[in-house]
Amino acid sequence: MPRQPCRQPKRLQLKVRVKPTHSRIHSQLDNAELAVFLSDLAAVSRPIISRWFRARPDIEIKPDTSPVTIADRTVELALRDAIARRFPGDDIFGEEHDVTRGDGSTGYQWVIDPIDGTKAFVSGKPTFGSIVGLLDYGRPVAGFCDVPMLGECYLGVGEAAWLNGLPISASASKDLATSRLATTSPDAFSPDGLAVFHRISALAGITNYGGDCHNYVLLAAGHIDLVIEDSLAPHDIMGIVPIMRAAGACVTDLRGNPVRYPQTTNLLCAATPELHAAVLAIIGDSF
Repeated sequence: MPRQPCRQPKRLQLKVRVKPTHSRIHSQLDNAELAVFLSDLAAVSRPIISRWFRARPDIEIKPDTSPVTIADRTVELALRDAIARRFPGDDIFGEEHDVTRGDGSTGYQWVIDPIDGTKAFVSGKPTFGSIVGLLDYGRPVAGFCDVPMLGECYLGVGEAAWLNGLPISASASKDLATSRLATTSPDAFSPDGLAVFHRISALAGITNYGGDCHNYVLLAAGHIDLVIEDSLAPHDIMGIVPIMRAAGACVTDLRGNPVRYPQTTNLLCAATPELHAAVLAIIGDSF
């Protein structure tokens, strides 16, 4: 079994077992090395978050009406620095700061959401996370999602996904009637979209609200079967999609299209292709 890469907020020396693939996810590292690099990002972000969590930092409201704090901005700068030092040729996109361009030679991009769930963070709730995604010409191929206050670090590289170094997989749920459904907020849906969500919810076994990025990684770990989200930004998406896919889940937008940067703004995430198809049939052309 692989050792646990993200339990302590310090640099970790690991040997992560990765299922063999025909090609590297990133041309500069093999997949095991990439997994270790991603796991080490927890040691970058966790100390900063721990300093500010429940410390009541000042809250600013951005033009899109979402909140931001010094913790968001500081975590993003620290993650940018860690990535840029290791991959100087790659582009870096983030929620809080300008784009950092590499030398254009690689075709890789990194997308950072320093605190996904800032509303939860400033409310003292622990179900927020730091997300980092690696893109290959706009296609998400590897991801990191650390839920620091719960001590949960999730990785997805190629066809392998882990929670704290231990392999995880999505559930085998195929039946909507017994499925566990989650979405962060009904406010994110248009009126027509919310009506469709309510139809799906009425048929599901359990519906959960709230959770932000934690919903997606709980799906990857087999605890939630279905996540539906709308009105997302690229930084909300690109780091968690590879984790779910590596865990065996079926992930598209709400029309069934592949996830791509920056076009995708909503997600339909299901534990199995059968469950995904059942929900997609209900959605129809509503989105």
